[in-house]
Amino acid sequence: MKGVFWKEGEPFTNSMSLIVSLLIRYPEIATLSLNPEEGSFAFSFIFKRAFSPAEIKELRENLTESLYAMLELNHQQATVLKISCRKSKGFSFLELKRDIISFSQEEITLVIGIIASKYNQEIIRDQEEGIAEDEQLFQEEMIDHMLEDLKDTRQERRLIGIREEGRVMIFNHS
Repeated sequence: MKGVFWKEGEPFTNSMSLIVSLLIRYPEIATLSLNPEEGSFAFSFIFKRAFSPAEIKELRENLTESLYAMLELNHQQATVLKISCRKSKGFSFLELKRDIISFSQEEITLVIGIIASKYNQEIIRDQEEGIAEDEQLFQEEMIDHMLEDLKDTRQERRLIGIREEGRVMIFNHS
């Protein structure tokens, strides 16, 4: 990562740190937004080609079934679980929307695993150098901690984190 930037004088919050950490740890995530009114995250992924309607249907079904199975195993119930996919100018854009309360880091790992199993060469990911395994474990522990903190804290700001050319930028859309 070349740097993390925020508006001068504005405090860097735990929710901002969580967004940055998730984008750094998972280079497949193109954008990540936090919607406090809905109490949800929206993760987006970009693919190098436009998927056929059959591919979109299959990917959405695989992700939906897998996420509901994980929720069931964890004795959780989602209030928000939406998966959408759109095509534009030869690219496919996948968005996963999840409620903060029942969301776990394992879900994003599962989603990326499912995507990589079929579309590894087609997903656009940051070309950042690989992160050492011990650093990955540390980041995952920090993400879990920040996620739990976020679940216990009322969020006021609508935030979006965007990855661009090795940088993570966070915008406040409140």
